[in-house]
Amino acid sequence: MNMEKYFNLKANTLYTSATDKDELLKDIAKQAKLSKALSQVDIKTIYNKLKEREAIGSTGFGDKIAIPHCTLNQIDEFVIGILISKNGIDFKSIDGAPSHLFMYIIAPSKMRNDHIRILSEISKVLRVPEQVEALMSQKNVKDFFEKFKEYGTWKVDEDLPHEYAQINVHVQDAETFENILEYFTEIQGCHLSVLEANDASKYLYSFPLFSQFINEDKKRFHRLIVAVVNAVYVNNCIREINKIADQSKDPSKVMLTTHVLTYYKGSINI
Repeated sequence: MNMEKYFNLKANTLYTSATDKDELLKDIAKQAKLSKALSQVDIKTIYNKLKEREAIGSTGFGDKIAIPHCTLNQIDEFVIGILISKNGIDFKSIDGAPSHLFMYIIAPSKMRNDHIRILSEISKVLRVPEQVEALMSQKNVKDFFEKFKEYGTWKVDEDLPHEYAQINVHVQDAETFENILEYFTEIQGCHLSVLEANDASKYLYSFPLFSQFINEDKKRFHRLIVAVVNAVYVNNCIREINKIADQSKDPSKVMLTTHVLTYYKGSINI
């Protein structure tokens, strides 16, 4: 995804003086308002939406990082910005530590799929400690985003062939499931569904022949990811999913199948 056009370069203040979460959200609202996309939206509306999102659960995911975000009905473009706190702010992060780097996203409500892709792309960059340290050493907003672009994969494939494939991934491990699902969110034009599934033992238990071998009380994790992707991405998908599976505690808990689609129409919103 080409995110560069959404970077809020009009907000030229990189460091915030906020000392708590509420002040930080107000600072973000003021900075975001400077963008062209939000010129017709008042600061209080942006602040309230950010606050509503934080009430659902903190967007601080630890390791000094938070990605505050919200959606607005009245805008057509994303706004992506940055604020850094030198001393850190208690953002109720997962690890309980103060957050220092705040990349914020103000998104159009109608562009949910793109919103998820942007979140995924940003988190992928900020998951690498060395990259975070380099980003936090930048002197201004422009330099920050120039450095950020070095780490991101913003390429957008144009004029893709109208050929598609379906990828099915059966996963019996929760952590591996999360890693594979997150990978799919990074793929351009991916239509994605998740089905709660069961392995055959759930049903075989009721057969007298097999009941002595199967413990029905043991709850098993089993989900099926169904993804429709452009055919040009299939080989890379196979490599990346196998890599994730191989790095898991038990690679045998992942089964991957693919097939070419002879007919494709419509879409699935994430």
